[in-house]
Amino acid sequence: MKKYAIVLAVVGAIAASCSSGDAGTTTTLPVELTSTTSTSTAPTTTTVPETTTTTTTTTTTTTTTTTTPPAAATVELTDEGIQAGDQWIYFGFDDDATVTHISEALGAPSKDTGWIDPFGDYGVCLGPRMRAVEWGSLVTLYTTGDTDFWSGGVEHFYSFYYTDVANPPDLRTPEGIGIGSSLGQLKAAYDPTKIVIDEAFFDPSVGFWSYDLQTWTGMWGYATGQSDAHAITSINGGQGCGE
Repeated sequence: MKKYAIVLAVVGAIAASCSSGDAGTTTTLPVELTSTTSTSTAPTTTTVPETTTTTTTTTTTTTTTTTTPPAAATVELTDEGIQAGDQWIYFGFDDDATVTHISEALGAPSKDTGWIDPFGDYGVCLGPRMRAVEWGSLVTLYTTGDTDFWSGGVEHFYSFYYTDVANPPDLRTPEGIGIGSSLGQLKAAYDPTKIVIDEAFFDPSVGFWSYDLQTWTGMWGYATGQSDAHAITSINGGQGCGE
């Protein structure tokens, strides 16, 4: 916007001119126009870019997995074979399959003789060839001889011995009878009409017991004596070996 200011320079000459005698003369003084420029500056707005700071928090989650080993499968001794976990191993069962199923419950055998002569460390066993596989105190016997289960040289399971609780520990029958159980408990757990208690042939002070003993099946073993209070010292099944 421009503002004009008119400055009249009146000097002493005007007064003199007016009073002079030259009536017809008009003196016009130059008029100086002074232009003043006023500049208005609009406020300047400076926009500063916003800076966004993102903070990322990383959370680490630690997962602990606890693995509980499966419980060992139960092995039970019966008058017709062995129950190993869910597998029923009857007298007459294949020898390799028997070893496999018992191993799944008790671990690898402590001894496997392979097929050997039936006259040896185990006494006089059923031939013409025999095999013994042990899991500590549990001994299983196999034969290629003729039985009620097979004939013609078939390799199969036909007997077991269990003589103490050292290894594997505490094997029992399905009725709960184990080494250390009394003969009275044995009579209470089974049909007493199928139980026979007598003297051991090698020592009259030692008890011999049997339950439903047949030619190829049944259970039998020894005890500390013959009365109900005497304790069972071994549990065996099947025919077994002779002396």
